[in-house]
Amino acid sequence: MVAATALVVEDDSQVRQLFREVCRSCDLDVQEASRGDEGLHLVKQRDYSLMLSDYMMPGMNGLELIQHARRYKPQMPIVLVTGYATTDRIVDAMQAGANLVLEKPVELPRLARTIKQLVGGGQPEPAPAPRRQGNRTDMPLGGRLVSHFKGQMGQLAELIDKVARTDCTVLIRGESGTGKELVARAIHEMSARAGGPFVPVNCGAIPENLLESELFGHTKGAFSGAHRDKPGRFALADGGTIFLDEIGEMSPAFQVKLLRVLQEKCFEPVGSTRTHFSDFRVIAATHRDLFSMVEEGTFREDLYYRLNVVELNVPPLRQRTEDIGLLIEHFVARFNERHGLDVTIDDKVLEVLRRYRWPGNVRELENLVERACILRQKGRLSPKDLPPRVFARGGSSLQSAPVDGMVLPEEGIDFYAAVEQFENNLLRQALERCNGNKNRAAALLSMNRTTLVEKLKKKGML
Repeated sequence: MVAATALVVEDDSQVRQLFREVCRSCDLDVQEASRGDEGLHLVKQRDYSLMLSDYMMPGMNGLELIQHARRYKPQMPIVLVTGYATTDRIVDAMQAGANLVLEKPVELPRLARTIKQLVGGGQPEPAPAPRRQGNRTDMPLGGRLVSHFKGQMGQLAELIDKVARTDCTVLIRGESGTGKELVARAIHEMSARAGGPFVPVNCGAIPENLLESELFGHTKGAFSGAHRDKPGRFALADGGTIFLDEIGEMSPAFQVKLLRVLQEKCFEPVGSTRTHFSDFRVIAATHRDLFSMVEEGTFREDLYYRLNVVELNVPPLRQRTEDIGLLIEHFVARFNERHGLDVTIDDKVLEVLRRYRWPGNVRELENLVERACILRQKGRLSPKDLPPRVFARGGSSLQSAPVDGMVLPEEGIDFYAAVEQFENNLLRQALERCNGNKNRAAALLSMNRTTLVEKLKKKGML
């Protein structure tokens, strides 16, 4: 009796090994291919009881493989695995001939059940629903929370709702930590692209020499260490939204390349002459004044107007204290779920935190709430669970006082909280004066850049 054989087509060797083990646990022999065109060649050579294929692969993607394989083996069960199970991708795969589409990371027990059902002639479990990013407390706040904001953020929420109904490019401005990615996710989640991927890219965190490969992808052998083809962020954003954070950190040379991609929706991976097309929406964000950079000649004017079709400004947290309660409620729920805690909030905590100036904005608030929840574990958070810095006269008594002009109040002062408040204020002013440039801010403070970055990370200001 000839043993049933599965064909596994996957370019990642570790994932391929996992799929091989699952197939063997289902009493199947396994043949493997690391490229789509190699997989098609094997399909032509013999019959298989099942084909399990990745979507993004060199040579030929999974959708193309399925279309060609169906011409030769119309009855062969096919399972497609993809990192982004969007509505369009599922529909395209089913129309091409896939029996089922599974989203990575694949639940191996479910994959084993699916294989047994397909090989045994049964019907597999239904395909997954398209992914929506805002339905879990462990995800960034997204559109479901933005709509509950008041005041300035309430007005911003109305603009988000209008912008989300279109497919225009959006530029989001605001200080570091104000929640610019939250706004970008809200636009995505409330748009027609909500079923597609949301791909964030921090342009300031990627070295210049790696940015092109990261955004456009690369082919195997394109440079030292390129051991396999890798799709870029623009390819991964196909059918969805790409979020270009800290867009003002891009060099003028790379701005030229980005402009062409935004204009033509196409690009060439590093090491390739083949042009790739991708259907994506662009949302960009910055804490810099891009218009001033245009006047200084450090940011391209044509790129600025390409990005700034609609501009949204996110106010700092100190200007919207009415939102602090809603944010804390969300963060407590998230950290209770993530860390298995049972923490609630005392109203006195809200009073204290509404008086603080929040130099690190929402990111600092999130950091503070997580720390307090972890240390409390269960029960009600009280003011004694908060760090000393939030009690320094509402976080504002040292805001503008010169060092030699401080006067010790008659009632005394929390020394450590006052020192930390003063340090935070100096750091914030240096970053604002230098438009977020950490090298210049460190020089202004006569401090090593590494020391500055570590301080900002520790304080939740980065």
